[in-house]
Amino acid sequence: MKITSTALAIVVLSSTCALAQSPRMLGSNESWSAWKTRERNASACYVFSDAISKKPERLDHGRVTLFVRLLRRGKARTEASLQAGYEFAPVSIRVRVDGKNFNLIPRGKYAWLRRAEREAEFVRALQKGRTASVEATSRRGNKTTYSFSLRGFTAMMRKARQGCR
Repeated sequence: MKITSTALAIVVLSSTCALAQSPRMLGSNESWSAWKTRERNASACYVFSDAISKKPERLDHGRVTLFVRLLRRGKARTEASLQAGYEFAPVSIRVRVDGKNFNLIPRGKYAWLRRAEREAEFVRALQKGRTASVEATSRRGNKTTYSFSLRGFTAMMRKARQGCR
């Protein structure tokens, strides 16, 4: 069941890309998994993890995932994003990875790095880090925090890169 919902989450996350097909799991390690799908007649690979903690616990956060998509073209070789089960307020979302801060711009239930030129730095931080913490605000004004374990991230990035050569 978890794999089916994971596959569904990837299709939803890749909905900005036309003609996404059902993803195929490349592997999993600790909290992270790697996936491959087809977008516009080309292979596309992703890694993602669900939040290991969601606060405040009394709220229904829905599924909260941190997601990194590999890109074939452009300066940035990745596109990091966050997804929640609710709409974010139109204010910056802060991600802290072992002391390094990054800002995400929300749009509906999704958020992306504010500055694309920080994509490589963000991925390096995820590879070297132990945990990523997220501070966000819902459209209703609720302050939320999430934690993601980074164990397995590096291995799954390697698997995704190999899967999309």
